[in-house]
Amino acid sequence: MRAGGVRVAAPLAEIARIEKAQPALLQAEAARLAPQRKGVTDIYALGIAGWADEDVFVKELDGGLESVARVLPIKDHMIRLINSRETIETVPLADLRNFQAAVHAIAAVMDTDEDVLILLMTSHGERTGFALQLPDGPAELTPAQVTSALESEGIKNRVVIVSACYAGIFLPPLADDDTIVMTAADANNTSFGCAPERDWTYFGDALFRQSLHPGADFESAFDHARVLIQGWELMDHAPPSNPQGRFGPALVAKLAPYFATNTGQ
Repeated sequence: MRAGGVRVAAPLAEIARIEKAQPALLQAEAARLAPQRKGVTDIYALGIAGWADEDVFVKELDGGLESVARVLPIKDHMIRLINSRETIETVPLADLRNFQAAVHAIAAVMDTDEDVLILLMTSHGERTGFALQLPDGPAELTPAQVTSALESEGIKNRVVIVSACYAGIFLPPLADDDTIVMTAADANNTSFGCAPERDWTYFGDALFRQSLHPGADFESAFDHARVLIQGWELMDHAPPSNPQGRFGPALVAKLAPYFATNTGQ
């Protein structure tokens, strides 16, 4: 899912109006977050749809969060950042400033040592970062920026899911004992399925729609999704995307009771 094409930036006055609206939109999202509960591992989620010209990413974001909510209790614990003409007046944009502010807002209500943040990102991708299409032109969210935002807020337990080409670049800086990272491709290959008529990319379809369900934890869902994707790519005569997964044992153990008892909401 590489970014392609050139899009003319919005007029300066329109860009200024959109930027001025961002703090209030983000504050409204953050105000809906339920506070963490003492003595309980709460699960929070931050979802990002990065590329405005293809609605498959918005559909995948919403479908992915819905799928996660069936297995983990993230209701009232979510913030979405979306680049789309359809939501530009109601949902904060997915840009670096809003990403950092959203991570800060979630960290302010969660127990950063005990609770878990699920970061779901879907867009085009390049070898240098996760693609963002903004009113003033294209940009990227890099692995270093994502890592820095999470670590500066002290968020220890992270599930990071990146549905984009070359998403394997996010593995080295993020993977540790307290982090689960799943990516649609390795650092050297593209992933597939981004088209306007689709509801999912290949990775999103395989992981969220067909593999993640009550009774299946992230690792088993990812393993099943990999097999499905390999089959689809063979049928399409496409080069392998080689999805990557790293499953930090401490976080796997922390999440195990949720998957065992199917307490998702």
